[in-house]
Amino acid sequence: MRRSVVIVSGEASGDLYGADVAQHLKARLPDVEVYGIGGTRMAAAGVRLIADSRHWGAIGIVESLKVAPKVALAFQRVKRFLSATRPDLIIPIDFGAFNVPLCRWAKAQQMRVVYYMPPGSWRRERQGADVPQCAALILTPFEWSAAQLRAMGARAQWVPHPLLRLAHPSETKEAFSERLGLDPYRPIVALLPGSRRHEVRALTPLYARVADSVYTLMPEAQFVISVAPHFNPDWVHSLWSDGSRQWIPTETRSVWNLLAHADAAIVCSGTATLEAALLRTPMLIVYRGDWLMNLEYRLRRRRLQLRWIGLPNLILQRDVCPEFIQETASPETLTRALIPLLRDESARQAQLQAFTEIRQALGEGRTLRAAHEWIIETLEHATP
Repeated sequence: MRRSVVIVSGEASGDLYGADVAQHLKARLPDVEVYGIGGTRMAAAGVRLIADSRHWGAIGIVESLKVAPKVALAFQRVKRFLSATRPDLIIPIDFGAFNVPLCRWAKAQQMRVVYYMPPGSWRRERQGADVPQCAALILTPFEWSAAQLRAMGARAQWVPHPLLRLAHPSETKEAFSERLGLDPYRPIVALLPGSRRHEVRALTPLYARVADSVYTLMPEAQFVISVAPHFNPDWVHSLWSDGSRQWIPTETRSVWNLLAHADAAIVCSGTATLEAALLRTPMLIVYRGDWLMNLEYRLRRRRLQLRWIGLPNLILQRDVCPEFIQETASPETLTRALIPLLRDESARQAQLQAFTEIRQALGEGRTLRAAHEWIIETLEHATP
């Protein structure tokens, strides 16, 4: 009897974690059929995609409304697929607006669900109220999340964050520099404008103006901009030209090489801030959108009691990396904050010491079973 699994991710980080799970499943259980919703990484890992979620990523009401029709169509398609195939296990990854309703429906259909990376699991004060009721098992990379979920009646396990294992460079600094035409002995600044289209559109011209400003103070500085695999580098270069006439190399391969070999980074809020911390890259955290997103942010910030938006700060509950949100993210403010990360060793060390704490908070040095081990055990027990 062949076993089948459906992995459901909605954003770039979930695509990475889903691919990691799929690779372990196929290595341990060669006969397993893995289907899913995801992107290029899951497809490369051998997952048969039911729907492509590469362009679903959105933050806020305004941007979410733009992708809502295609997501709603995919939701119905997935339900039809699940009804027809009755998989042995469903593995949702984050993406709560889609996955929590899907899991509630799946549970009502007597389907088995293991929720990996529950939405908002980084929150220390609360967890999603709906999550415990829609999954047989919840796997979370934060100890406080597992404790809260268990208190809410869930079967929850703390697992080491997969980025502890995955986030490593694949080439030396010399090879990386030669490939991109950089001088390995001069400062390198990584620019990460995000994986969502509206983020890249808003941040790339801003980063270009910052680079021009920094060049006047540090002509030796070198900038590299990361381009997510689902974007055309020519489009990013056209956005860059709105803010600068200087040429900039683009990194279209793994962002881990860029972060590992950069001296500092400016990073769009999201999973990339955690990747930078694990690769020990001092950073500024930025988020900026158009005027509608700015208005929404102002209206929601007080209600949501947002103190921090960057994962390093949220995990340690203190100011580790400077954050610049909406109108505070200007070429002038970012330039003033970036220069100390390149020139002031004390400013760099303060962040680097905090990054060691983050690794420990994510399970490094603890005896924890990896998520794929829990998933394989659950799958084996669920199948006669």
